[in-house]
Amino acid sequence: MRKLFERIVDFMEENGSIQSEYRDIYLFALQTVAVYAFNIGTGVVIGAAFGELLYCMIFLIAFMLLRQEAGGYHAPGWMSCYFLSCGILVLTLLWIKAEFAYQTCLTIAAALAAGMGIFLFAPLEDKNKPLEEAEKKVIGKKARIIVVTELILGMVFLAVNQRAAYAVLGAVIWCGVSYLAWSVKRYTEKNGKSREDNN
Repeated sequence: MRKLFERIVDFMEENGSIQSEYRDIYLFALQTVAVYAFNIGTGVVIGAAFGELLYCMIFLIAFMLLRQEAGGYHAPGWMSCYFLSCGILVLTLLWIKAEFAYQTCLTIAAALAAGMGIFLFAPLEDKNKPLEEAEKKVIGKKARIIVVTELILGMVFLAVNQRAAYAVLGAVIWCGVSYLAWSVKRYTEKNGKSREDNN
């Protein structure tokens, strides 16, 4: 896939459509658009297979909006990221379809806990994309606005459409899970590094 994008960028550069110094930016943009399009396409297929296309789209929109600003765990490669995203979507749709005692209470409790973590610690930066202090403030403010909005929206939906509420609150929950995974990864990396230093 990368080779295809490189050929497209080469063609644009030879045509004079882009300048050579912007080559990496265009390459990154093409990859990002392709990943988003592929993930959304997969989401549509999974949502349709579950008969929950509307709630699948609600979840994906809420999740992408929050995750983009809040940050969190990043899988090591695009394949693992893709399958992880599919797994999250399937689990969310199973939760939306399920009906059992205390489901709403559990969803609210998990969403509030996750939302609190995001509100307090956003944004979590990835080692591949460090953030400056000014960026952290701006992005953190956006993440807090989005997480509060989604929590309020989810609570409002509970009175109108529980499945829509589970989709929105599920986005907050999974972003919170991503924060836990980020913390575990960071802790493991630090421990591994300290052991290497001691040896």
